[in-house]
Amino acid sequence: MVAISSWLADYAGIKDAAVTAVGKIEEVKGDEYDYLRNQYYKRNIKRTAESVGSDLWVGGKTLVNSNTVLGDNVHFLGLQVRGGGRVTIGDNFHSGSGCDLLTENHNYEGEALPYDESFVRDPVSIGDNVWIGIDVTVVPGVSIGEGVIIQSGSVVTHDISSGAIAGGHPAEAFDRRDMDHYERLKSEGKFN
Repeated sequence: MVAISSWLADYAGIKDAAVTAVGKIEEVKGDEYDYLRNQYYKRNIKRTAESVGSDLWVGGKTLVNSNTVLGDNVHFLGLQVRGGGRVTIGDNFHSGSGCDLLTENHNYEGEALPYDESFVRDPVSIGDNVWIGIDVTVVPGVSIGEGVIIQSGSVVTHDISSGAIAGGHPAEAFDRRDMDHYERLKSEGKFN
């Protein structure tokens, strides 16, 4: 009987602590919560990445690996690096939410079917001044050139050349930036 009374007292104490904690969490709402969450992801990126340039901005769930190199003025609204391969992202990069950069595949040419226990890693490289929209997936081994825009919902399965505007599944270039305009803004240092 003493054990049950002790357990009930412990339970009541835990319950009271939980109710208090939930109340405090509920006090942090809206912008405050978003700010704290984004600071958590920003700190996590700085601790995890190989290197991080100046002016990192994080506005959503973003996870990188220890082989990630970030340039200056990188903006994430929500991106995950999946796998242990190398990722290089240039200056003035912007991502929409829900983006995935894949850096490794199962080894389907290994010693078992449909694949063995090993992985094949391929780097992902993204140039300066690139904007990728919401829910974009980039597969291992892809290079995205300078100034590229990737349309929302795209799956990038091969290299995209500098200045291209690409989209689809698989992503294909369907237009190009006005490179004279692009170079003028770049030379004037007009970066968002």
